[in-house]
Amino acid sequence: MENTQEQNQQPQPAGTLFEIINYYSNEDLSKFVDQMTQEQALYCVIHATRSGHRRGAYGMEESEVISKAIRVLTTPPPLSENDFPEPEIHKAE
Repeated sequence: MENTQEQNQQPQPAGTLFEIINYYSNEDLSKFVDQMTQEQALYCVIHATRSGHRRGAYGMEESEVISKAIRVLTTPPPLSENDFPEPEIHKAE
């Protein structure tokens, strides 16, 4: 019966980054670091910052600046009038 319980258990992570990203071996961690995309990098920066804030690593002013920086990086810019194509005008002949 004990073997059945062991088979149903998920493997335990070797470590956790920023309280959210699990890795299961040093090779997995190296592969993640070596093949990191821009999207993954932004995700890591945001969660590293949030984790540091929860741990009390930043003062109030630093937290405010970091929070604004995250919003700037993750909020798409608003559309301007130049982003819309000019309408086509068809004259009746």
